[in-house]
This record gives sequence, structure tokens and C-alpha cells, in this order.
Amino acid sequence: MRSLVLRRFCRRAAAPLATLLLCASSLHAQSLTLSTAQERARRVNPVVASAREAVAVATGLERQARAIQNPTLSYQREQTSGSGQENSQSIFSVDQSLDLASRGARRTAATHRREAAEARLSDAESQLDFDVAQAFASVLAADRHAELASHAAEVFANARRVSDERLQAGDISGYANRRIRLEAARYAARKAEATLSQRAAKLALASLLAPDARSIADADVVLAVEAPHSDPRPSTDSLVSLALTARPDLRAARLDAAAAESEARSASRSRIPVPVLTAGTKTERVGGVGDLSGFVAGLTLPLPLWDRRAGAVDAADAEARRAANQTRLLEQRVIRDVQQAAAAVLAVDQQLRVLAPELGDVATAALRSAELAYAEGEIPLIEWLDAVRAYQEAESAFASLRAESLIR
Repeated sequence: MRSLVLRRFCRRAAAPLATLLLCASSLHAQSLTLSTAQERARRVNPVVASAREAVAVATGLERQARAIQNPTLSYQREQTSGSGQENSQSIFSVDQSLDLASRGARRTAATHRREAAEARLSDAESQLDFDVAQAFASVLAADRHAELASHAAEVFANARRVSDERLQAGDISGYANRRIRLEAARYAARKAEATLSQRAAKLALASLLAPDARSIADADVVLAVEAPHSDPRPSTDSLVSLALTARPDLRAARLDAAAAESEARSASRSRIPVPVLTAGTKTERVGGVGDLSGFVAGLTLPLPLWDRRAGAVDAADAEARRAANQTRLLEQRVIRDVQQAAAAVLAVDQQLRVLAPELGDVATAALRSAELAYAEGEIPLIEWLDAVRAYQEAESAFASLRAESLIR
């Protein structure tokens, strides 16, 4: 009986991680792939929604920066009298500011701000995709751990019943019986712990997919594992070049620096006095003469005597330098992160290559041999328990490495 239970356990526990389905109630009763989960999370995530609104804000400000300043319509009435005579004047005029020096720089800065907001939206989506992938892989690993623990607990529960019967028949020692009972209790506790971790992992993923906080508890999911990509991994130098070119947070930082530089130019050009052109009509009534009419034209030019915009210019220049330094710092961080990530991927793949040939049918056969050897009295109980423990630990480590490989 014990032999049959162990063989059944080995066949079930040796299933590869890539064929797992999480057995839980699903959203809309459909299996969920990683790409589908990422798309769903983008639709409901508040951080991504906020980044979209930031793009809308920046787009509106860019459109506003292209607008020409409105003219000013004014009316003046002047009336005088004396010595029996009366004079009056009525003047209609339009004043238009001719701010041409800094307007172009402001438009350029607004365009860069809008492009930076779009890059931050892309960065928010990329970060969310990573968070979903991490939660997705954690659920897969947690489910595999729970499956292994559940099967082991079932095996030792059956082994405990058989051991109790054999103890009563005098076929095994009390020590062997107590040891099997201890292992049964240990794997039952491991099953409970793995089940709790599995639930926590599912809730973490559900929190990224649920449209609101109230639906998180009910948003259990069924996951389907997609086939892994078989493309060869690019070199570290290629990854660094790609990140420096395409990483959205770095692109946003560069655009912020460009916008700050344009704003510094706009602040410098604000030192130039902005003329105001005046044009209009004038009607004058002179006593004893009659009505006179004509036009009014003028040009107003502010004098930069007290405010020469020195503080604003210095602040804008310092902000441009600060943004440039922040960009260079981020570039260094990107290079370091990519190099570390590439090394981590290589390390995980090496561990997978070492473990993979020793698992599956090979591990199942080894465990079956140990079980048969113990059943026939060729090996002691301790050696059989060590074989079971080694199998459990190897399969659990392999599941964790597969999840880590997906995350990397």
C-alpha cells in the first residue's frame, strides 16, 4: 500500500512547471495568461491612469503655450469746458503685446514637457508589467510549492496509517513508527504554510487586476503558462545600448533636461523689454470749430531699470544644470542595473541547466528506487526519508528558479 501511494505521488509531483494550471475560481471563468493579465492591469491601475491624465495636462499646456497673447481693447473719454466753450475727445484703441523673443522657447519647453509625460506613462506601464509578471510568477511558484507539500502530506498520512498497522503486527520498531508520524506532522504543517503562501500570492496578483479595492478578495484567478521565448539572449553591451536608448524613465529625464534648458533660454530672453503696440481711432469735438476725427498709434516699451530678471535667469540656469546632472546620474544607474540584471539572468539560467536534467523522470525513478529499497529492507528508514526530502527540496527549488527566471 505504501509503495503504491509513493509511486502515485512521484508521478504527480514530477509534472513540469510549464504545464501547471492554478486551481482556483477565475475572473469570468477564463484562464489568464501573463500578457492578458498585463493588459487587464493597465486598464484598471490608478498609477497608469494618473500618468495618462498627466499627459493630458501637458498636452493642454503645450497647446496653451502656442497661443498668442490676447489684445487689449480700451476706451478713453476726455471732456473740458471753460469761457463758454466745451471740448471733448473719445478714443478707442487696441493694445497688442509683441512678445516674440521668449515665446518660441516656451513652446519648445512645453513640447518637451508633454513628451516627458508620455515617457513617464510608458515607464508606469513598464513598471506595472513587471509587477504583474512578478506576481504572476510568484503565484505559479506558490502553487507548485503547495502541490508538492500537499502530495507529500498525503503520502506520509498514508504511510502513517500503514506504519501504525505494521507496528501492531510487530513488523517495524517503535522508533520507525514515531519517525514516520513526525514526518507526517511536519509535512502537514508545511502543507498549511504553503497553502497560506499560495493564497497570499494570489491576492497580490488579484490586487493588480481588480478594478477597485472591494473586489480584490473575490478576484481569484486561473493562470495559464505561455510557452517561453526561444530567442537567444542578447549580449550585455546590446542590452545596455538598448536601455540607454529606449528606457522610458531615462527618456523622460532627458526630455525634462531639454525642457529646463528651453525654459532657461526663455528666462534669459525675458530680459528683453516686450513692446506694446497701440492703434485706434480718435474723435474730438471742439467748440466753435466742429467735429474732428483721426487715428491713434503708439508704441510702449518697458524700461528695465529696477527688475532685470537676474534672479529668475540664475534660477532657470541652475535648474537646467540640475536636470542635466540628474540625467547623467540616471544613465549611470541604468548601466549598473542592466549589468546586474544580465548577470542575474545568467546565474538563474545556469542553475536551471544544472537542476533540470536531475528532475522529472530521473528524479521520479530515483525516488521510486529508494522507496522500493526501503520496502525490501535494503536501506534504512533514514535514507528513504532523506531521498523524499531531497526530492521535495529539489522540485521546490526548481519551481522557485523557474519563477525567478520569468521575473528576470
